[in-house]
Amino acid sequence: MGSGVRRRELIAAMLQQGGAASQADLCAMLLAHGISATQATISRDLRELGASKGPGGYFLPGSDGALNQSTAEAGKSLRQALQTYLRSAEPAGNLLVLRTGPGQAQVVALEFDRHPQNGVVGVIAGDDTIFLAMATARAAVDLASHVKAMAGLARIGGAA
Repeated sequence: MGSGVRRRELIAAMLQQGGAASQADLCAMLLAHGISATQATISRDLRELGASKGPGGYFLPGSDGALNQSTAEAGKSLRQALQTYLRSAEPAGNLLVLRTGPGQAQVVALEFDRHPQNGVVGVIAGDDTIFLAMATARAAVDLASHVKAMAGLARIGGAA
């Protein structure tokens, strides 16, 4: 087993057992297991594992640490990301093209990955653009309307 795989397994185990307050805590835990890792490496590992950071530190979705965020709050996170960052949503065939401000597409795309929507078969994000691959063109139109409503864009002059 490669050191990267072992490192991520140890990080995941620690996060599932109650989380970690900081990346420094994770570095110390890994060092105790004979694995030296930089903050940048830990950061990449956390991203690959899908870890989130809440008031109590880092946690994995579905782990005990995730209880820091109630189920109702978790359902609101997609809506909040859309309300905060989304500038437009336009269907294009079986794609839904979402536009955000610079550097904000990843935040919104991550919420779509964490809260799958009907008809979405894939999510790709750049710097300020997200492509949602939809099962059908109709699904793209339907989700565009839903996303605009969640973001509050449908209320702004009816166009977005």
